[in-house]
Amino acid sequence: MTALLRDAAPDSVAELTDTAIAYWNGERLVYAFVSAEGTGALAGEFELDSRRWTEWKDWLADWLTDPVLSVRHDLPGAT
Repeated sequence: MTALLRDAAPDSVAELTDTAIAYWNGERLVYAFVSAEGTGALAGEFELDSRRWTEWKDWLADWLTDPVLSVRHDLPGAT
């Protein structure tokens, strides 16, 4: 996912779930929550820690076979 986003157009995000995205900030892969209230607003970053990885690993492997990307202009440092 890092290479995919690093090589994508500026402000590209991986649409992981309805309430989670990932993006390349120019230095590292950042995971962030999106508001569950339907506003689409960013709701803070999170770490893909071992607990979350255990819960998401099979789903993320499936996502990588058919990735969903979009563009957001509200990312920190967006151009």
